[in-house]
Amino acid sequence: MTKLRAALALATALGLASPALAQDSIPDTFKGSGTLIVNNWGGPTVEKMHEAWYGDFPEATGIDISFTSVPDVAKLKIMAQVGNVEWDMVDFEGNQMLMAMQDDLLEPIDYDLLLSLVPKEDLDQAVLTKYGVGSVSFSTVIAWNKTLFPDGGPQTWTEFFDTDTYPGRRALYANPKPALEIAMMAAGHAPNTLYPMDIDEAFAALDAIGPKVDLWVEKTSQWDVLIQNREVDLMGSSLARTMAQIIAGEPYDLTYSQSISEQSYWTIPKGAPNVEDAQKLVAWTVREQGAKAALELLPYYGMTNVAVYDDLAPELKAKLPGAPDNAKTAHKIDAQWWLDNGEEVRTRWLDWLSRQ
Repeated sequence: MTKLRAALALATALGLASPALAQDSIPDTFKGSGTLIVNNWGGPTVEKMHEAWYGDFPEATGIDISFTSVPDVAKLKIMAQVGNVEWDMVDFEGNQMLMAMQDDLLEPIDYDLLLSLVPKEDLDQAVLTKYGVGSVSFSTVIAWNKTLFPDGGPQTWTEFFDTDTYPGRRALYANPKPALEIAMMAAGHAPNTLYPMDIDEAFAALDAIGPKVDLWVEKTSQWDVLIQNREVDLMGSSLARTMAQIIAGEPYDLTYSQSISEQSYWTIPKGAPNVEDAQKLVAWTVREQGAKAALELLPYYGMTNVAVYDDLAPELKAKLPGAPDNAKTAHKIDAQWWLDNGEEVRTRWLDWLSRQ
């Protein structure tokens, strides 16, 4: 039994996945053989989501999937230079995709094939690019210990730093993205009005909030421990990590108001061993069936197939960052701005953080 098929069988037995094959309706153009190497971000959460999301692909098409991690543009560039590209498909963050495009490392997406499987009107057109198709968007949200704030926590980043109304220990992710966006919104700027960002103004805004941050979290995995140990009271934290702990029973709550989302993209490296079959898997990832299964299993992410939100139960939809009511107040990271300005920002950020 191949790797993904074995994982899917286990997930189904545990009630974690429920694939719907409907093989009779699958075009012959999606049939194949062999194994695709998919490079993603790894970990048990990712594995569960991918089993639900496109775990039926091998049985339906005859093409198996094996996973590796983590996405790395520099490594892909070296592979291309020596003529030995090992990955068939890569889940790049937006700025990584743009970097790979600059170095001519990606194959164009076959939209004729993709749209032969999924109606165009079901998809978020903003995340369909020449060299990448939106995989998921992931979010940073305002969260709080609800035993300390039983009437609710802050609903904006300005309120988040109001220490009189919301006293307590605060934590933010120790990364300039999205710390700069958080600081600018805390200073009163509205979501999605930040770019082109004035870097001097952004660091002045960081100076204003810096003394109010008790802990700068270096790794997103730390959120689990901080929540479990009640070490922080208010957080600008990973939605996926925070929601997982809430579901596990930890006494925290969150708001999607002024959440900050960043988009990742499925890409196909130029010179990949199995470009043709990789195009089939990219198309498969935007099917409504898979998106719905993934969101029901792990309601943490935004999906490219927006038609899925029409069919979800209201109580589930309320938990999803990509649902229309939640997305309307969100801020979207501008990957191009970060590609253009990231080096300058990171140099200043390291100096700034060292003084906190």
